[in-house]
Amino acid sequence: MRLNLLLSSLILVLALQMSYAQTKLKTLPANINRPSINLYAPYISGDGKTLIYLSDYTDDGHHAMNWTTKKTVSTWNDGQLVNRLINRPTLNFRGGYCLSFDGDVMMFSSLKSGLGGFDIWSSKRRGNDWEAPKNLGLPVNSKSNEGSPSLSPDGEYLFFMRCEKMKTYGGASDCKLYYSKQSYRGWSEPVELPANINTGNSQTPRLLADGETLIFSSDKMGGKGGLDLFMSKRTGENTWSDPVPFEFANTPEDDNFVSIPAKGRYMYRSIQGPRDHELVEVLIPEEFQPKSVMRIQGKITDENGEPLNAGLTIFNIDSRDRLWNESVGNKGEFAVVLNEGGSYDLSVDGGEGYMYYSKVYDLNEIGARDKQKLTIKLEPLTANKSYILPITFKPAGVETEDISIYELRRLGDFLRKQPNLKVEIGVYQMNYMEDSVKSDSDLTETRIDTIYYDEPYVERVLLTDQQDSLFIELKSQSLEQYDFIIDSMVYSYSLSADSLAIREVQLPSQASQPADSISSDSSEWVIYPPLSYLESKIYRYALTKYKLVTVYHNDRTTAQAK
Repeated sequence: MRLNLLLSSLILVLALQMSYAQTKLKTLPANINRPSINLYAPYISGDGKTLIYLSDYTDDGHHAMNWTTKKTVSTWNDGQLVNRLINRPTLNFRGGYCLSFDGDVMMFSSLKSGLGGFDIWSSKRRGNDWEAPKNLGLPVNSKSNEGSPSLSPDGEYLFFMRCEKMKTYGGASDCKLYYSKQSYRGWSEPVELPANINTGNSQTPRLLADGETLIFSSDKMGGKGGLDLFMSKRTGENTWSDPVPFEFANTPEDDNFVSIPAKGRYMYRSIQGPRDHELVEVLIPEEFQPKSVMRIQGKITDENGEPLNAGLTIFNIDSRDRLWNESVGNKGEFAVVLNEGGSYDLSVDGGEGYMYYSKVYDLNEIGARDKQKLTIKLEPLTANKSYILPITFKPAGVETEDISIYELRRLGDFLRKQPNLKVEIGVYQMNYMEDSVKSDSDLTETRIDTIYYDEPYVERVLLTDQQDSLFIELKSQSLEQYDFIIDSMVYSYSLSADSLAIREVQLPSQASQPADSISSDSSEWVIYPPLSYLESKIYRYALTKYKLVTVYHNDRTTAQAK
């Protein structure tokens, strides 16, 4: 019996270990990893829907570029060869390719006619095929060798290596990493990364979806042997943290052609399987995982749905950094990636005659919804039309929140550009509250709302639609004996009410003259200003004759609008 128990425990432990191992490593499905075929150098798009890789399943024995797309959450379509306009194994740098975030652009390194040595080429996807590639030209390409490109998620930056020597079937030496920035003028002059990254042979840069994490390989920084993987974080415009080794992924062999999608949990790579090299997903330890991101894919049109070349601006509200300030182009399309852990102000300016668009993204926690398609239809300015502005106020006050600063500046700039435009600004409170006690810290305003009297001369008390205005109706005109009390009533309410009116009564001589009057069908209402000059003893006497009910509320719209 004891032996059986021990065997059961052993089986249980083995099962647990196998289950744990499965979470660490996942093999791609059998229609990708087919028997007797070697697969290498996977590159997956940021959205995780397009995969490109090398296969030795060819007639001539060369490694050919294949690509596939996601079929469901866990399955892939069958791989297919990239067309021969791109797929030139004897000319292309083995594994030196990348995909844009959405998988619609492929870049690769090739010796085909260019500026000299290996150049970087680009091709756009059209349906189930790829267009004829185009050379990126100067200043990215040069007479030297450029390879292993990597695009930032928004397509604004291109990272690549420039080497003294490169070979088609792998192998490069004396390499340094560079980046170039794209604008409407094209790519800028490449900038060399700092010395703590470029140690003499840094290769295969991979800029991850957060735009801050760089993975690259080097054989000049120590490690387990051959090319090892290292990670660095951007700390400034061109400053990076000291690289740390990817200990969980490095081996005694060359470790360089890996890829990580935006979700950042798994790294795609090739490993030696039971018989052949196969493609796998390797779980990334939490300390090496990049930030989660939100990708926004947008299109801007006019009121008729036609593309509009509008200006797009994005600020990081927390750091007050401007992340984007460019026109979107004649197609009206844009794609941006925002990192988890911050708030962002996005705005679109269609120019004169159009109302702008703005939206604030609070991405302190992204969760499962990590992408959004945004269609922005800019409306022409129209008389008597209302536009809602995302301006909010700090709790229990009239001061705007920091998150609204960009909207206020934008509104001011909009009005300055259109001097003939007349506008009316209103503030609306969506969470109005009131209570007879301060049940909430936001109940900071007070007013007298109701009165209970035990005096025989009071017929009724009513509030008008105008806030803090009190109307008192009396029973009789012959109330000389109550002059003193009535005087007290007028005084006590003048302390908090904006106006007070009494009908069918003559006030004592010490009362001030009426400031205004309003007519009614039966008699006349007389409105009196505050009687602050009355003695305090009259007010104290009045409190013994009736009860005040104070209402606390939070209506500050007038002050906020001002």
